[in-house]
Amino acid sequence: MLKNRNIPFGYCITNGEYAVNETEAEAIRQIFARYIGGDSLKTIATQMTVPYNTCKTVWNKNMVSRVLENRRYLGENGYPSIISQEDFDTANQIKATRYIKGERKESSPQTEQRPIRTIYEPTEEIQRKINEISRMLDTPDADKDDIVKQIFRCAEMKYTALRPIYDGGDTNA
Repeated sequence: MLKNRNIPFGYCITNGEYAVNETEAEAIRQIFARYIGGDSLKTIATQMTVPYNTCKTVWNKNMVSRVLENRRYLGENGYPSIISQEDFDTANQIKATRYIKGERKESSPQTEQRPIRTIYEPTEEIQRKINEISRMLDTPDADKDDIVKQIFRCAEMKYTALRPIYDGGDTNA
């Protein structure tokens, strides 16, 4: 059974600790620099040469978008830092103001207080739950009902970990 990547792009495990994969980390830095420089998600995706993982060598704009939104690259949740807070904030502010379904997001008093998107920050508890589910799936005689319950519990945990992002990247509007 093929698995999705469990370790975020840009990292590897060395001696039981998260470490920076320099080749992938340089790709992450380029993604941020190019996006801040004005390139679109799609343009960046088509020009990526570093494979995302062994199963997906071709990038798409959603993968690039997830890189731009991943707060672990700031050094959160036990991961080493790959990018600066300034680059992260700048890229996400640009992302919040770019075209949404063909129309530029207009700033108005009514829309400024509404979240324009949410960001998901996995906690250690969520990562443990994901690992537990993965182990259960690898067990030949696993109880399928229990697996389903654990998947729903994990989804519930992820839902509660969502944070709203307001115009300008502020999470506390």
